[in-house]
Amino acid sequence: MSLIRYYTFRIPSESAIYLLSLTAGGMDVVAFVKFHLVFTSAMTGNIALLGISIGNGEFLLSTHSLAALFGFLTGAYIGSMLIRLQKNLSLILIVEVIILVIYAFLWINIGFISSGIYLYIFIILSSGSMGLQSVAARLINVASIPSVVFTNTITSIVIQVYEYIRVKDKLPIAALRQIYALLSYIFGATIFSWLLYSAPDAAVMLPSLIIIIIAVSEVVPHKAT
Repeated sequence: MSLIRYYTFRIPSESAIYLLSLTAGGMDVVAFVKFHLVFTSAMTGNIALLGISIGNGEFLLSTHSLAALFGFLTGAYIGSMLIRLQKNLSLILIVEVIILVIYAFLWINIGFISSGIYLYIFIILSSGSMGLQSVAARLINVASIPSVVFTNTITSIVIQVYEYIRVKDKLPIAALRQIYALLSYIFGATIFSWLLYSAPDAAVMLPSLIIIIIAVSEVVPHKAT
């Protein structure tokens, strides 16, 4: 149930997940391009980059990955506390919006600073929002569809497509949802990459606008299939 008493519109839970996936793709692109090769939602890749940085003796770069990990884990922890306090999707998303608004406000008003304390603030705010979002996705609870990590999803898609080809049966709805979520992530990465160079302010403001849409809507549970 939303914190907003009177809903402006209803949105299927699958669509909410696709919007979250789009946001995650965009946030990862911005982070990778601007934050010196780190991710703020794909923590598996981030851990690999951390290992590479340490292995190459690039300890400054390793601190960027560590900051992303710290932010993500902190966001996920805060999301877990909010669920314990009140199992409310909108509450988690509103906290995420607040973080994203601060992130956008700092970026637009002081400009992007590629070194020093502000860089770490940007990394932690970005990854913290994605940690919260990962908890929100679990609360939406569309089976087999993530919003921030897609490695296992790709494996699952390949397995199900193989079975579909082998037995010539109908592709399961779960596989279709996973494919749509993955495409949403790719679409978000593509759009945000373009915005980052053509309209950078839009690239940092758009995530909060997307999350606001979900936060103020009524997320309708998907039908079991």
